[in-house]
Amino acid sequence: MRKITGSLLFLVAAALVAGCATGGDSAGFAARPTPPAPPGEYLVQSGDTLAVRFAYHPEHDQEAVVRPDGKIVLSLIGEVPAAGQTPAVLSEQIARRYSQNLREPKVAVSVKSMNQNRVYVGGEVNRPGFVQYREGLTAIQAMLEAGGPKDTAKVDEVVFLQKAGENAYRPAKLNLAKVLEDGDVTADQPLSPSDVLFVPKTSIAKLNLFIEQYVFKVIPVRPAASFLIP
Repeated sequence: MRKITGSLLFLVAAALVAGCATGGDSAGFAARPTPPAPPGEYLVQSGDTLAVRFAYHPEHDQEAVVRPDGKIVLSLIGEVPAAGQTPAVLSEQIARRYSQNLREPKVAVSVKSMNQNRVYVGGEVNRPGFVQYREGLTAIQAMLEAGGPKDTAKVDEVVFLQKAGENAYRPAKLNLAKVLEDGDVTADQPLSPSDVLFVPKTSIAKLNLFIEQYVFKVIPVRPAASFLIP
């Protein structure tokens, strides 16, 4: 594959930004994605619905939606910062707050549902993580919002997981090198909320096996997520 020069990537990014600006939604394009959690962990985000359960005080079990300011509101203790923390860390913080009201509170926080108005870009990009979805968002735009591909990125074999129902994804490979190198915009892919892009470092021989062994281990989808064979 021909090497993508920095100047060419800059020109493509500038053209896409200009196109978004004329569409009247440039503010969404400028938003930086949330830094990703380490593999196997998930960072709570604004818009997530959290289930807060008390082992010894079930009467205080409750659910809370993370507000745009990153906080949740719980009975007895009020506002609690939640966004950017793992459920385990948040559980400990809530337990400490409730220790002033309850005897030996044991708290478990779980993510009941995630903010669906986002896409996830992972793998060989400079800022892997969530990108806020907006109408008309494409794979190239999402990848550039995630900091653009690294020099080690295999952009001609980008894994695309299209949401196809509850906890189900339809896999495909995208050749985004055609867009970046040749300017072929027909090779770009429109995205929908909850879609996933994963930019690999090496060629992929068996897509389904690659997804099972690598992709599902590093992206924040539920462990029960499955994919549909095309």
